[in-house]
Parts: sequence; C-alpha cells; structure tokens
Amino acid sequence: MQYGAVLLAAGKGERFKGAKQDLEFHGKAMWKYPYGLLQEIVDPKHLVVVGKDIPGGHTRSHSVRIGLNALPEDTDRVIIVEAARPMVTHGQLLQLLEDPHPSVSFVKPLVDTVVFRNGNYLNRDELYDLLTPQAFDYRLLKSAYAQAEQRFENMTDETRVMFEAYGIQPFFIETGSNLYKVTYPEDITVLEFIYRTMEAEVR
Repeated sequence: MQYGAVLLAAGKGERFKGAKQDLEFHGKAMWKYPYGLLQEIVDPKHLVVVGKDIPGGHTRSHSVRIGLNALPEDTDRVIIVEAARPMVTHGQLLQLLEDPHPSVSFVKPLVDTVVFRNGNYLNRDELYDLLTPQAFDYRLLKSAYAQAEQRFENMTDETRVMFEAYGIQPFFIETGSNLYKVTYPEDITVLEFIYRTMEAEVR
C-alpha cells in the first residue's frame, strides 16, 4: 500500500495573530515537528506540505484539496496532518495509516459542558472532541472533493466530507492530550507542558 500525506502549514493564524506554523519552538518551526516524522514514514514524492511546497488555499478545505491533487495518482491511503498540532507522535501517524477503515480519526471525550446558543444542552457523554490527524482512502476523499468543491469548501475536517459524500462514518480512536491544537498565543504554555512531559517520558 502506498501511503501519502498532506501537511497543512498555510494558515494566516488570525486568532494566533501570526503564522503559528512558522513559530520557532525549541529550535525549529512548529510545522517541522510533524514533517520530520512524516519523512520517516512516507516516500518524499508522496509528502506535500501545503504552504511550503505549494501555496495554500483560501480556506482549510481548499488547502486540503490542493494537497490531494498534488499527490501522485498511485497513492492508496492519505493522512491529513495539521502543523498546529506539532506534538503528534510517530506511532500515532502509523496507527492511522495502517488502520483499514476508509475514514479514521483520533478523538477525545469531552470534558466541558456543551450548550446550543438557544440554551438547549447536549449530553457530553454521547459526544467526542474530533481531532487530527485523520487518515482516509485517498481516491474516495479526492473524488468527494472533486464532485462537490463548493459544498465542502468550509469543512473543518475530512471525516465530515466522507460522511456527506458517501455516508461513511469515521472509525474513532481515543487518544491522549498530546494532539492539543495551538489556536491562541496562550496555547504555547500548554504546548510547552506537553513537550516537557513527552521529553521526560523518553528519558
């Protein structure tokens, strides 16, 4: 099976007030953390960094579509990785790529109360926090985007694209807190804690 990877590193970082993917964190840009791991797993010809190798799109979905179209046609399975989650591990990337399901995502149980804006509440015990990276059947995901570009222009993740296009529900894998997403400047403090914890576990 030929693995492919799309690493998203093209965002403007409006909430972060800067291009967070380029922020230097312990000696290297954030996007290079997942990039280094992907280089160990994916053939260079099947690894695309959107925002570095090729320009990004005007939305996240557009950037994903650009990345998918840049991969070789012999790609069988693709993993979508975000530079904003730099503490992903080698094992997690392999776990997704080796999973047989056509749509698979890491998740975490919710810890906060969730409420609609009209005041109605949801039962958090029935919900997951959907995380990235995620992995997919490459041809199915590419075809879904190709068939309905405008419909999927503002999706926040690709499991929904697969569900909307084919009715394929994602396979969920519960994971730890290392997939924390950097969104605001203060998130760097949390990232620092995760980094030091993971370093201590390696020693």
